[in-house]
Amino acid sequence: MLSKNRVIILVNLGSPDNLSKKSIRRFLIKFLSDKRVVGLPHLIWYPILYLFILPFRVPKLLIKYSKIWKQNCSPLIYYTKRQAELLQDFSSSDANTTIRYAFSYSYPTVNDVLNDLLSKNKLKQQNSCEIKSIQFIPLYPQFSSTTMMPIFDSIGKYFRDKKSMPSISIIRGFADNPYYIVAVVQKIKESMMKHGFSGKLIFSYHSLPVSLIEAGDSYFAECMLTTRLIVKELGLKEHEFIITFQSRFGANKWLSPSTIDTLRQLATTGTTSIDIVCPGFVSDCLETLEEIAITNKEAFIKHGGKHYNYISCLNDDTSLIVALNSLINNI
Repeated sequence: MLSKNRVIILVNLGSPDNLSKKSIRRFLIKFLSDKRVVGLPHLIWYPILYLFILPFRVPKLLIKYSKIWKQNCSPLIYYTKRQAELLQDFSSSDANTTIRYAFSYSYPTVNDVLNDLLSKNKLKQQNSCEIKSIQFIPLYPQFSSTTMMPIFDSIGKYFRDKKSMPSISIIRGFADNPYYIVAVVQKIKESMMKHGFSGKLIFSYHSLPVSLIEAGDSYFAECMLTTRLIVKELGLKEHEFIITFQSRFGANKWLSPSTIDTLRQLATTGTTSIDIVCPGFVSDCLETLEEIAITNKEAFIKHGGKHYNYISCLNDDTSLIVALNSLINNI
């Protein structure tokens, strides 16, 4: 029974529910139909989506997801669940707080979790058992309108016709949160202790259309901020790191330089060893495990590289849970 009056909801993007073309297609339709993700009018975009993207992309994604599937679900789903469980354990001394998780484009959605929580809450008769506040923590260190705002939209849509609501707050991001920076730095140092330092650390972030940045999206600036803080803690020199952007989609101008193009260029010009880290992701997922750890590694080796070290995301590391707890408690 629900007896706590503060709820924390961790929110991530989501993934297909299972390893099938049907599930991948359903996920892509939901994801790529969001105007926060693709800003084209539906009249223009839907024919492109249904006639050209889905028929060709779904079979390719099935192959890619099959390479990384974990514990009967995608790694992103697996680790988001674990993060909620571990954060609940970490905050177990606070009997007033319950931790949940949700996804923007897969089950359970923000709407699913809110409906479950507040329908149960409605049955309570004593004020001491009511949910007083709900805090959302989007699991995106750097703010972007493409990731954060869909969560805001979902919350607004849920409460649009309601007659009451608890106090609602949303963590805008944690690009410069000192606990998060320390966690990533610790992960990199652990890798260096195990594998040595190649002399070249690649920071790879998910790319965005340049038009979004020009319109006011602060994502690029926050990627630069996160990198600068990590580099400072590691004591890296300017020639020892490069900032790149991955996962571009479509023909528009996107943030650059491209991660895979940079890796090819480095390999062909004599760099034989690199380390690569993705501080824009807290959980390993298709973009890190298949794209960065597999496809980009193959490209680097093919063009003359020898040693390629992907440094995994924080996933279920205690250091990430400490960082998330600091957000909850405004440390």
